[in-house]
Amino acid sequence: MKKYLVILTFLLAIIICVSIPITVTASITSLSEGEKAETSMDTEAPTSAVEPATEAKVIPSAIKGLTVSSVNSDSLILNWDKSNNADMYTIYRANETNNGKFTEYKKHINTKSNSFKDTNLSAAKIYKYQVFAYRISGEDIYQSMPSTVSVMTKLKDVTSASLSDKKTSSMKLNWKKSAVADKYIIYRSEEKSDGSFGGYKKLREVKSGAKLYFTDKKLSGGTVFKYKIEAQRSQNGNSAVSSGKIVTGMTKLKAPAGFKKLKATETSIKLGWKPVEHADKYDLFRDGVKINSVKATSYTDRKLLSGSLHNYSVRAVRKVGKNVRSGISSNINASCKLSANRIEVSISKQTLTMYIKNKVYLKTPVITGAPGDRATAIGHHHIISRKSPAVLKGSYRGSKWTTTVSYWLGFTYSGQGIHDATWQSAFGGQLYRQGRGSHGCVNTPTDAVRRIYEKAYVGMLLIVKP
Repeated sequence: MKKYLVILTFLLAIIICVSIPITVTASITSLSEGEKAETSMDTEAPTSAVEPATEAKVIPSAIKGLTVSSVNSDSLILNWDKSNNADMYTIYRANETNNGKFTEYKKHINTKSNSFKDTNLSAAKIYKYQVFAYRISGEDIYQSMPSTVSVMTKLKDVTSASLSDKKTSSMKLNWKKSAVADKYIIYRSEEKSDGSFGGYKKLREVKSGAKLYFTDKKLSGGTVFKYKIEAQRSQNGNSAVSSGKIVTGMTKLKAPAGFKKLKATETSIKLGWKPVEHADKYDLFRDGVKINSVKATSYTDRKLLSGSLHNYSVRAVRKVGKNVRSGISSNINASCKLSANRIEVSISKQTLTMYIKNKVYLKTPVITGAPGDRATAIGHHHIISRKSPAVLKGSYRGSKWTTTVSYWLGFTYSGQGIHDATWQSAFGGQLYRQGRGSHGCVNTPTDAVRRIYEKAYVGMLLIVKP
């Protein structure tokens, strides 16, 4: 009985619930422009209630991969990996001051790119950067964790770098001081046999404040070298160098070795020397005047006066680009072969000797010019005029004269010659120093000068020795 009563009560309850209508009020929350909106609605039979909804906070991922590239003396580039969910990036910068301290970080720029070129910077200064990623949602801004980097801009190149004191095996590198450099690093690149250059090799570090030069030694002669000087500064864990100032120079070509007279005739002299490494040609000089340039290591100087004595020099020459570089000269004295027919005058012995076919034809005492401004010209001469008789005219310190001589053999264009001197009572010894000296001519006894005149000819060699 009780069992049937329970069942009847349960069925009655179900009938009552189905027959009575119910009204439900639902509230929906959304974020629109940061404000909450509410809406009410009626429904006869909702299956479930709607829960309030809020947009999740999405924070950009932390900045990673922050690096610095293309660092120059006045600019650099910052790069970093893109941050997930970032709308923009903000860069803050702190600058090194003149006393080595730093300013506070200040907002520098906003950018949507994940790279930034910073310009108008000062050379050899440290800059610190902080980069943040941001996401904007309505009035809310979400910021990532920052990434930080510091860097020193490059130093400006040293100025007035040059090479001096160039020798066959050394050169001196000079430069001006950089105001901020701690030291200077010197590199060298050497010319190869084919004219190309190898890589730069580090030679030396020179501290700032010390000597601002470097002498490179043990170099090969006539070789081109390139030098690069980098100025460097290190501060607070940062270091930077300049781009590198490059100067080029060549060591001097060595002097031609073995320079000598190979052969001589009465009118020519053949010269020879050993080759010089790197030489393109050789310049030849006679008595200080350039006479030729040759590629060979020998040269014959022709059309010379019989028995003439000359000073010769030879130097190696190399052309590098548009520049022609000359080396050190080698020098010798060389003379043509003595003529078989010649006259030799000795001032110290006061004698004249005439040779015919290399044999002594005549030897006689003479009186030469008085010492000083009246001395007979020393050196190799040739008979340039021949006359018998001859009238001699001259002047000296206000006095003038006109003299007739029987025989005249002139050997200088200034008026010196061999002639008889009947006014001289004796010849030889030291008479030329004792007020009996001539005005440069060679006073000769009449009998001797007559014999000399008979054998002498224009072009005949005459040598006046001290």
